[in-house]
Amino acid sequence: MHDDSLSTPSTHSALPVGLILNRTPSVSDFAQSVKQQADIVKVIEGYIRLRKGSVQNFTGLCPFHKEKTPSFNVNATRQFFYCFGCQVTGDVFTFVGRIENVGFPEAVRIVAQKCGIPLPKREYSSPEEAAGARLRAKLLDLHEAATAWFEEQLRGPEGTVAREYLAGRGLTPEGIKAFHIGYAPDSFHALEERLRSVADSDTLRASGLFSSKEHEDGTQGPLYDRFRKRVMFPIANESGRVIAFTARTLETGEKAGPKYINSPETPLYSKGQVLFNLDKARSVIRQAGFALLVEGQMDCISVFLRGIQNVIATSGTAFTEQQVAILKRHTSTWW
Repeated sequence: MHDDSLSTPSTHSALPVGLILNRTPSVSDFAQSVKQQADIVKVIEGYIRLRKGSVQNFTGLCPFHKEKTPSFNVNATRQFFYCFGCQVTGDVFTFVGRIENVGFPEAVRIVAQKCGIPLPKREYSSPEEAAGARLRAKLLDLHEAATAWFEEQLRGPEGTVAREYLAGRGLTPEGIKAFHIGYAPDSFHALEERLRSVADSDTLRASGLFSSKEHEDGTQGPLYDRFRKRVMFPIANESGRVIAFTARTLETGEKAGPKYINSPETPLYSKGQVLFNLDKARSVIRQAGFALLVEGQMDCISVFLRGIQNVIATSGTAFTEQQVAILKRHTSTWW
């Protein structure tokens, strides 16, 4: 089934800031190319569980209304879905647009990324906008590299105490891996030395992963690792990309410092504008019709790993208006 409105650029003229697509004839061409390459079954299976019915039909519980008997159908040959319960129907872009609560251009971008299809090059309105986009892309890659390095340190000899702490909190190796939990060793420059090969000083300084002392003349001194001798909990955006960290100390006493510290404000991360675990919980929240809200990451992880997966955390902040607005895109009910 084909929805003509999905491939008509003129019906989607208000494109959000940061969008990869723009209003040119190539938009429709790119969307059509993505649609031809995308496997709607695989894309939808990333959100809900499907069971094979006939040769080309798959069924599951509809994510758009509550039901106990599967009435949601996906046709692999015709590349469309239809729910006999709520009559929602459409193609892969319709599904992703509804379940992610985004417009058509963003749905195209999401499907393209899921299928490994390169996005068209963005045209920016100013050099400053282009520079900002390049910096954010570099910072995302930097956080990905830092996450992998922290995970590596947790598995190594220096991570022994951290592993014991996590085991004492009931976390299995599988749970630790699922949330990419890591460890920052007791070093002022280990992470900096690791990341020097992938980013310049300005990018490292903008990442929030490092600190520096201000000189009397107002200039900043050399960088050193912000997080040391702490368990590292990555904070991801709704797309699952790491944008910041919460770090828990393993020491006690006056020299231990705050029990938890978060990344500072960066071009990727604004405190009070992110909900921890929303990337993993959002589809379950929509299906359940409500979210369970807790305060800390460790509480959230523990609840999630025990099977209650519509759980999110405020990351140690008061519940802000921005977080309320984000959560309302998925549900109007939370406890």
